[in-house]
Amino acid sequence: MDDRTQPEPAAGPTTVHGGAADEIVSGTDPGPFSSLLGFEVVGIDDAGVRMRAVPGPEHCNGGGILHGGYLSSLLDSATGWAVHARTPDGVPAPHVQLTVQYVRAAQPGRPLVVTARCVSAGRRIASADAEIHQDGRLIARAVSSHAVLPTGL
Repeated sequence: MDDRTQPEPAAGPTTVHGGAADEIVSGTDPGPFSSLLGFEVVGIDDAGVRMRAVPGPEHCNGGGILHGGYLSSLLDSATGWAVHARTPDGVPAPHVQLTVQYVRAAQPGRPLVVTARCVSAGRRIASADAEIHQDGRLIARAVSSHAVLPTGL
């Protein structure tokens, strides 16, 4: 499908199998940094996570378009929650790598929708990917790797 005609993901029913995702779905903020930037979780399930943000002018660079750091933070948050939805309760899985491809400029004041999925979650390593859309158009995408750490570290 051409990325110009990619529909924004619809908010569907949210189902969870346990883990950190339970807290998000029950209304807990997605974390202090994500909350500061205005990110919200729309849905999370075994297939992944959907997040939404409506960026303001304070999230722009000097050229008036959204700052790449804002977009990469949204991708970082979404891939992190996608991995946490697939790993056991209480097991940290911090990013060890995030690669972002910026496809086109994003504008402030218009919703961004990001979908992320955990591609694999093993005992030591997990990986995820994500895409941000605005007005149905692909803005940026990312792939990430995460270290699955044993409980208590």
